[in-house]
Amino acid sequence: MSIRCKVCNASRTANVDQTNDDNKWECNTCGNLLDALGKVIPS
Repeated sequence: MSIRCKVCNASRTANVDQTNDDNKWECNTCGNLLDALGKVIPS
């Protein structure tokens, strides 16, 4: 499964082995903190 960053459209492959309760991730391209849907989480 691939998730796309809504800011820069970079893709991230969702890893089933990574169990993260809140499913937050940082985009390696633009550096924004994103949710599981690829939307920016306001700080």
